Amino acid sequence: MSARAQIAAVVAGYGIAIAAGFVAAWMYDARVAALPYDTSGGMYAGGEMMSSLGAFLVVSLLPTLLALWFLRHNQKFWNAIAVAAVAFACAGLVAVLMPLVTRSTGGLAPALLSLLGLMQLLGVPLWSLAFASFAFLAPTRPARRKLLFAVGIELVIAVCAAVHWFVPAPPL
Repeated sequence: MSARAQIAAVVAGYGIAIAAGFVAAWMYDARVAALPYDTSGGMYAGGEMMSSLGAFLVVSLLPTLLALWFLRHNQKFWNAIAVAAVAFACAGLVAVLMPLVTRSTGGLAPALLSLLGLMQLLGVPLWSLAFASFAFLAPTRPARRKLLFAVGIELVIAVCAAVHWFVPAPPL
């Protein structure tokens, strides 16, 4: 398959994903229009956004995987992905462990770091699965090792998440 055909297939897949999002929003509007009028317009809009975004994200998985499959022989791309995955996982581990070291009272940087920590605590299954999938697709052994290292860091974050969510805190 030529490079132009590959690009066209991926772009067409994303076009279909956008169309699926619009159709999901239209179907949500049709269903909500039959309900009695309420003053919760923001809630209806939020529901429409979530159904539209959910449909787009589910359908866009296929062109994303297709693009990654087409790029499977590009060693520079996969090395960059692997380095970014390790950096992301390390930054997440630092963000998760930071509350144990310091008690920040305010500021933008600590707030962003705590937001990253929360994102890592809640998203550890997604990140682990994504990095493991990338390791499966990676064409070279060094990229695979880096991605598996990122999975290992995410598993450490999973242990931190389990301790954070399931071990009761001592009374102050």
